[in-house]
Amino acid sequence: MEATLSLTDKSGVADIRRRAIHMAHVLGLSDKRQADVALILTEAATNILKYAGHGEITLRSYEEGNTQALEIIALDRGPGIANVATAMTDGFSTGGSLGAGLGTIERHSTLFDIYSVAGAGTALLARIANAAENRPDRYQIGFKSTPKAGQEVCGDAWGVRRVGGSLWMTLLDGLGHGPMAFEASNRAVSVFLEADPGDLPADVLRRAHQGIKATRGAVMAVAMFDAGRREMSFAGVGNIVGIVAREDRAQHLLSTDGTVGYNMRTVRPSEGPWTAGNVFIATTDGLSTRWSLSRHPGLISRHPSLIASVLHRDFARDADDATIIVLKAI
Repeated sequence: MEATLSLTDKSGVADIRRRAIHMAHVLGLSDKRQADVALILTEAATNILKYAGHGEITLRSYEEGNTQALEIIALDRGPGIANVATAMTDGFSTGGSLGAGLGTIERHSTLFDIYSVAGAGTALLARIANAAENRPDRYQIGFKSTPKAGQEVCGDAWGVRRVGGSLWMTLLDGLGHGPMAFEASNRAVSVFLEADPGDLPADVLRRAHQGIKATRGAVMAVAMFDAGRREMSFAGVGNIVGIVAREDRAQHLLSTDGTVGYNMRTVRPSEGPWTAGNVFIATTDGLSTRWSLSRHPGLISRHPSLIASVLHRDFARDADDATIIVLKAI
């Protein structure tokens, strides 16, 4: 369940608020939490209009551990916030809207995060659940995916599965755009989700190669993360970009040439350490190859949902399906 809504004038604030409250109701949030959703949406949307003039808000359901609730991501390309710490202070208003600005949003959220750089816009994350998760997950996940302008479906697809104590992720870009690309990528995700628990990433790619031969094919990457063993494994075919980053360095994960389902050569897997603070990022070619964390100081320390949303905002191209997935070890 997901909706991304453009915000250009005050009439949009009420529409987004109504949609968010409806989604919160469907997800089973309490009346109190639905009121929190309304307050958060009003504050975030009003701030976008006052300081940036326009922006967008994404509403989506999320599930983490045993928790299912609502995620709100507000994005703009406005002047940014010069001092986020000051803006979070009680009594500081971001523009005469409800409550006390960002501090109010944080207090009414189950989880809150923000990324803003002066002159480069603001990204805000608020999650609202009936109760906080008692046992935090070892993995945090974020994503953003959009179809090519004018298309109703996205030819990219991604999936997540858990096998024992490990977490697996895949990202695909079906060749071309539209329904046929959608069919190829989503059929490969089904193969990924049904793969043998003993498989390695390269084995999953080989299974997908056989499983989607009746389609136009796709480029595909598969990664496995084991927090207990502190290791990860990656294998890719085609031009999916993958990196593992920390504050001070980034390791680029290499894929082999080819197309899954059409012409797949020998797969060469990559292995490496996977420890707390590591961040895995994978993108399809709908994001410009110019994307780099170095252009966004401090972004790597934020929640994966913000990392994905900011990079997608700044580097996605309307002329192609564009998807980014982000995983952080905690």
